[in-house]
Amino acid sequence: MREVERFVVVGAPLRRDYESRRWYGGIGSSCLVLTARGRLLEPHPTYGPSKYRLLARKLNLAEANSYAIDHAYRHLRVVDALRDPHP
Repeated sequence: MREVERFVVVGAPLRRDYESRRWYGGIGSSCLVLTARGRLLEPHPTYGPSKYRLLARKLNLAEANSYAIDHAYRHLRVVDALRDPHP
């Protein structure tokens, strides 16, 4: 896992990547996203994001899950199964 120290914005929709997992915090007003390419993102806004803040790169699922739990994002949702295979 490589945390990103500076503020980096990634535009939506994601190019050559897609959301794989989402961890929601509290009442679902914020979340973390793990992409298929191993990026950890924070979407803005949470639903129908127009941009993402890049938090870390090169994460696997276990690392992302640990990061999410450590930062009080405890509600996991698998989203890659909902992805349209023919975009």
